[in-house]
Amino acid sequence: MKSLVGLAHQTHMLTKEDFTSADWNVLRDTQYLVGLGTLMAAASGLGTIRETIAIARGIIGNQSSTQPFIRDLSSQAEMEAAQSSVKQRFGGPDSTPTKENVQRIALEKVRASMSILKAKASPEESDAYRKLIYGVAEQVANAASEGGFLGFGGTRVSAGEETFLGELRETLQLEKVKKA
Repeated sequence: MKSLVGLAHQTHMLTKEDFTSADWNVLRDTQYLVGLGTLMAAASGLGTIRETIAIARGIIGNQSSTQPFIRDLSSQAEMEAAQSSVKQRFGGPDSTPTKENVQRIALEKVRASMSILKAKASPEESDAYRKLIYGVAEQVANAASEGGFLGFGGTRVSAGEETFLGELRETLQLEKVKKA
């Protein structure tokens, strides 16, 4: 049985340097756009603070990935750059991001990201990215109960979030992910 060290020497593992800056920005921003799309699927007042924190937690959780480019994507500097990029996209004085617009853009960026990875990534790297993206969405969807009163009662994942998660699974070409 070959050690992981031996495998690393046999095949090149992707890092940030393997991508053009434009492609990297798409890969980097997609995780935030998906988190935002999930958050907006069912705005829950107090829950949105928890859901916003869940976006960052979902990304930070990947800093120990076995895939170097996933670690690169989830670094503090990249998270800050992605937040800034997404704010610029939706932060203009005349732009109020709608749920439909954010979700459409998020799914477009997921398709673009998978296309970028298809050209460069190993199946394991592509799967790691799929799990990163879906994991962020799932963490946001599970961060706060929807409905109920002051966070009590209500459902864990709203119908709107479930719909977006379904579209995301389809776009990522994930098999139906089992609920934990």
